[in-house]
Amino acid sequence: MQTETGARGRLNWLLRMAPEVERAEERDFGAERIRHLRHAIIVGLIVYNIYNLTSLHLMADIQPFTVAMRLLVLVPGSLVIFYLVPRVPPAIRELLLLGGMFVASLLPLYLLYISQSSYATYTLGELPLVLLFGNMLLVLRFRLALIFTAVTCLAALFVIHAKPGLDENLIFPLTVQVVTGLFFTLYGNWHVERQRCLTYLARYDAQNRADLAERRGDELRDLTLTDMLTGIANRRHLDETLSDWLATRGEVLLLMVDVDHFKTFNDRFGHVEGDDCLRRIATALATFAARHDGFAARYGGEEFTLLFAVDAETGGTFLADRLVRTVRELSIPHPARADGLTTVTVSVGYAGTGEGGVREARDLITRADLALYEAKSAGRNRSKAG
Repeated sequence: MQTETGARGRLNWLLRMAPEVERAEERDFGAERIRHLRHAIIVGLIVYNIYNLTSLHLMADIQPFTVAMRLLVLVPGSLVIFYLVPRVPPAIRELLLLGGMFVASLLPLYLLYISQSSYATYTLGELPLVLLFGNMLLVLRFRLALIFTAVTCLAALFVIHAKPGLDENLIFPLTVQVVTGLFFTLYGNWHVERQRCLTYLARYDAQNRADLAERRGDELRDLTLTDMLTGIANRRHLDETLSDWLATRGEVLLLMVDVDHFKTFNDRFGHVEGDDCLRRIATALATFAARHDGFAARYGGEEFTLLFAVDAETGGTFLADRLVRTVRELSIPHPARADGLTTVTVSVGYAGTGEGGVREARDLITRADLALYEAKSAGRNRSKAG
C-alpha cells in the first residue's frame, strides 16, 4: 500500500509531481482551480484598487500617476488574465498568473521609488499583502511562487537601499520586515502546495489500486467464463448468456454441434492433435457466431453450442447448414473415419423458441440435443431441426 513516505519520495524539492500525475490532477481538479482563480482575481482587483485612496496621503506628489497606472495598466491586464484563465493550457495559465503578480508587486515598488513624498515609505505595507494574495490566495505553484517571491524581494531590497532621501535609520528595519514577511508567505505557499501534492498523490495511488483490482477482477471473471483449452466461452458462460437471452430477447435459436468421429481422431493422432483440432474448430465457430451477431461456447468434450437471436424457421436451416459447411471447409485431415470421408466434419441439431414456444433453457437444449442425435443417426455431416 502506498504510504505518505512513498508519496513524498515522488515530489522533488520544487514540489513537482510526475507529468502524468499532474495531467491527471488537471483532469480531476482543473475546472475547480479555474473557478477559484477567477473569483480570486476579482476580489484581488477590488482590494488592490482600494489602495488608490492611500496615494492621496502617502504619494500626493504622483497621485494621478499612481491611479492611472493601477486603473489603466493593472486592471485591464488582470481582466485579460481573467478571460484567458479557462481558455489556455494549464502551464500557460500558471505563467499568466505569475506575470500578473509581477506587475502587482513591482508596480508599487516603482511608485515608491519615484515618489518624493516623505510618507511614501509607508506604502511598503502593501507589499506583504500582494505576496499574501499571490502565494496564499491564488496559491501559485511553489516553483513559480519561489521565483515571484525572490524577484520581488530583490526588487524591494533595491528600492530600500537605493531610494534617494530614505532615512538611513529605516533601512535595516525595513529590510528585516520585507525579508521576513516575504519568507512567511513563501513558507505558507510551500506548506499548502506540499499538502495538495501529497493528498493528490494518495488519491492517485488509491485510484490506480482500485483500477488494478477491477482489472484483475475482470480478468479473473473472464477466466471463470472462458474454456481453457479452446479460449472461447465455457459452459458457465453459456448458461448465463442463454438465461439472459431468453429473458431479454424475442427469438432465440440454439445450435448443438458435435465433432463427428472425434474418438477415432484421438485414437489415430493422439490427444495433442485432438486438442489442436478442437481449438481450430472452436475458432471457426466463434468467428462464425460473431459474423452473425451470435454467441459460441464449448459445451463439453467435443460438443459446442451456438446462440443466435433469430427465428428457427427463417434462419435455423441457413445457419446450421452454413456452419456444417464452414467446418468442412477447414479441411482438417481425418483418415481414420469409417464412412468414406477423409476430413473432420460436424453434426448440428438446432431448436428455437418460436412464437409462443419454449422459454426454458433446459427444454431448448434438450430439443436441440435430440435433433443433434437425429443428425448423427442420419449419417453425420449434416443438420437437423428440433
